[in-house]
Amino acid sequence: MLKIDHLETMQGNFSLDIENVTFHKGVNIILGPNGSGKSTLLKGMLGYGGNHLLSREITYHGSALGEVSGIMSFLPQENPRFRIRTGEYLIMTASADKATKERMAEIIRRFHISHLLGRSIEELSGGEFKRVQCAQIALEDKPVIMIDEIEQGLDLRHQHEMMKWLKKEGRKKIVITTMHEAQLAMTYGDTITLLQAGHAEGPLPAAQVTSGQLSECYNIRLTMERHKNAVSIYHTPL
Repeated sequence: MLKIDHLETMQGNFSLDIENVTFHKGVNIILGPNGSGKSTLLKGMLGYGGNHLLSREITYHGSALGEVSGIMSFLPQENPRFRIRTGEYLIMTASADKATKERMAEIIRRFHISHLLGRSIEELSGGEFKRVQCAQIALEDKPVIMIDEIEQGLDLRHQHEMMKWLKKEGRKKIVITTMHEAQLAMTYGDTITLLQAGHAEGPLPAAQVTSGQLSECYNIRLTMERHKNAVSIYHTPL
């Protein structure tokens, strides 16, 4: 269990003030419009923010969360690239006991990146680089995974493959990811947290989120329909 007792940041005219938000094992998705504070929330949980971070009271399994490097894997929206081969980049942040040959081979197969191993990460497309980064997180094998916009840069096939990977990881880990694709989020998420103007509603069980709640969050009239294994969301003009 990862609980935000209080998290507050202030930057210019924007403030983020979150209280009593608890994430459990599973895929916990944060939705909200641009500028609602999704990235700021993740960075604040990590302790990033400098003087803008006014309060950070977070507990992990009942104990105050301090240093996060041994607990959390974090993938930001933008990661700097430098001249290194994909195979070397993949093991750069993993401990020796995690980067065994068997484990490496399994992850390379899962993320379909064997053909990228000899290439520099500078040469990869946005989607290829995102898959390599997710493979790196899988290799780290930490109990909490945090990703800012998991679907960014991925084509339809790989969006679903990455969400299926997160769904599997969520059986034993706390997965927290921000997303823009609400339909994808509602299909794969276990919980949904709706963020608007720096304030959170949730986490809510994904099956209980209503069209009205989504409409209010995004300030647009939306209709959500649930099917057997998927969700459809569309705009309903006045």
